[in-house]
Amino acid sequence: MNPFLFNILLFLAGFVFLSGGAEFLVRGASRFAARLNVPLVVIGLTIVAFGTSLPELLVSMIANLEGGSTADISIGNVVGSNIANMALILGLVSMLRPMSVESKLLRREYPLMLIVSVAFWAMAWDGSISRIEGVLLFLGLLGFTAYSYTSSRTLPADEQAEALDYVEDVLEVESGVTWSALLRDLAFVVVGIIGLLMGANWLVDSATFMARYFGISELVIGLTVVALGTSLPELATSVVAVLRKQGDIALGNLVGSNLFNILAIVGITSMVKPLPAPLAMRTFDFPIMLAISVLPFLLVLPKPHVINRWNGTIMFLLYLTYNGWVLISGM
Repeated sequence: MNPFLFNILLFLAGFVFLSGGAEFLVRGASRFAARLNVPLVVIGLTIVAFGTSLPELLVSMIANLEGGSTADISIGNVVGSNIANMALILGLVSMLRPMSVESKLLRREYPLMLIVSVAFWAMAWDGSISRIEGVLLFLGLLGFTAYSYTSSRTLPADEQAEALDYVEDVLEVESGVTWSALLRDLAFVVVGIIGLLMGANWLVDSATFMARYFGISELVIGLTVVALGTSLPELATSVVAVLRKQGDIALGNLVGSNLFNILAIVGITSMVKPLPAPLAMRTFDFPIMLAISVLPFLLVLPKPHVINRWNGTIMFLLYLTYNGWVLISGM
């Protein structure tokens, strides 16, 4: 088979296996935890939140371990995914249906995401994220998870019920403990892990081949195509939330994903091996990531805290403009 065609197919298969693997792992682990009477709010804050970021984690980890120019896919994937979350996905779902956002999200989690994003840029300014900085980010992840759990326990009963109904419906969790059910859930987990590992390897290898074939950098591929593909789980969960008229959950998922991308993916990846940050990213892509993160906050801050279709169109066009510029300048 022609090498180019083979790598295109490998690239697509990588996306399918990544998305499918994450879905299998999240459903299997969530159902397993629910059968053991783990509270749904804990499942939502840990397994679901972490599971939707697993494609980015494995792609970034494998790319960084391969080293050389391939390592640029790693940090490019994180920055590109954060841009995709706040511009492409938020833009598309708010074009689909205007989103009403709870003020608590604007007072707590959203400002925290902006602070963490600035810290990420500052850590990368010297050209790499060190192991010590990775440990600090990972400790931040543990602190954020504990804070989220504590906050969720103090929500009014109706808001807790709304969030838990969403998690339960999406995951289709079941009660009752039987050996056959537990084994089925564990089989989902194993299949999910295998799919994620295979998909991540295929995606990194094929992305590296295509970057060299077209004469563009691995960084550009990571910022655009790879980042788009690994953001598909967030797109799916956000569409489900907005169709259920739960805009605060949709935006909360995206804010939480951006936090996880930095705290978990960058943290864990750089703990294993220092993560390089190319100069071009530090002077262009990081500022773009911050600007695109701040803009929805400014748009939704005035009461009644709604992101309308016009706002969504602006975010979507910004995403297209950014990706077009990155691809053209990288050729």
